[in-house]
Amino acid sequence: MKKINFLGIIAIIVYIASFVGTFSEFKRGASEGWNHDTHMRNDSIYQNPIKIAYEPIEVRKIDNTNRAKVENKHFYMEVPYEISSITTYVETSTWHSILALSMLPLIFAIIYGFYSLIRFLISVSNNQVFTDKNVHRIRWFVYSAITTQLILVLMEWLREQAAIAQINLPGYEVISNALTNFDWISMIVTILLTEIFAIGTKIKEEQDLTI
Repeated sequence: MKKINFLGIIAIIVYIASFVGTFSEFKRGASEGWNHDTHMRNDSIYQNPIKIAYEPIEVRKIDNTNRAKVENKHFYMEVPYEISSITTYVETSTWHSILALSMLPLIFAIIYGFYSLIRFLISVSNNQVFTDKNVHRIRWFVYSAITTQLILVLMEWLREQAAIAQINLPGYEVISNALTNFDWISMIVTILLTEIFAIGTKIKEEQDLTI
């Protein structure tokens, strides 16, 4: 049981750190949404920088003579370089603004999910594991966190699509990797384990009724 309590404390710390990151992303997204709705195409766009991944076009990878170069003080010569990412500014879409505003009610869901996690850990420490209340608690915790992460990923994808349409860096192309970099396997496994826990609770209740 001490091991469970220790892991529970670790989980709470990680969740708090994740919540802080989510809240920061929410603030940025909400700010972008507000600026999009009230300050179309003016200097307010410079309040919301975004980081965009780039890769060189194949021709530039082969032809070193036309590539941009920087001075190398060790070799006393200029050497070619490539850009992997830049920080710039784009005008986000209306859908991005809608998703940013939808994060507001999700903040309350995350807080309740955090409360549910604590209640779940307390219940487990009291040897009350497979109960309907715990199923409700773990589902709130898992699905509120996953929903938030999915919205953030979709917002990032929309920003990438805006960058592809608006930003032109000669010799380079924007890489849209928000969807591919997301840990889909962990999300699916987490949902699977949550529902297995719910099924296990139901089976235990049925067994208790037959005794």
